[in-house]
Amino acid sequence: MDFSRFIGWLLLNVGVPLLGPIALLPLLGAGKKYRGRVRKLIRRSLQEGQLFWTVIAMCAAASYEAAVHLGELKVTPKDISFGSTIAWTAIVWHSAIIIISSVLVLLGTMDAADEEAHAASIQAAEGVDQAPRIMVVSIWMSIATAVSFTATHLWAS
Repeated sequence: MDFSRFIGWLLLNVGVPLLGPIALLPLLGAGKKYRGRVRKLIRRSLQEGQLFWTVIAMCAAASYEAAVHLGELKVTPKDISFGSTIAWTAIVWHSAIIIISSVLVLLGTMDAADEEAHAASIQAAEGVDQAPRIMVVSIWMSIATAVSFTATHLWAS
């Protein structure tokens, strides 16, 4: 695979899903209603684990690429065995991340519902605090998934 095709693939399959929605949120500052609150809105969109939806989609795409490559393996039995081991490892890895991300989306949704019940007290005590754990985990899982999806694509190409 040549470098320019790889960069194009990387931008479309990893960059756009991860950065596209976050990059569009600053456009909210163009209107009067959300001016001055853009950073808060970006943080809010991440703190409930919404990034896990992107992780799930990238894992599904990586599993598909590994499965397609698994079906195309044709060389010697040794190469087929090694290739199928890598393909199945990629499929199992990404499937596990899908399950974990689904559970974490559920937990993030439950936390968001609990927070809404206490919205008045949260707004009263508003300040700069630590990032919620689910937000930090979603960012790290997004990075790990982007790397493993890219590695699967490079291997399958």
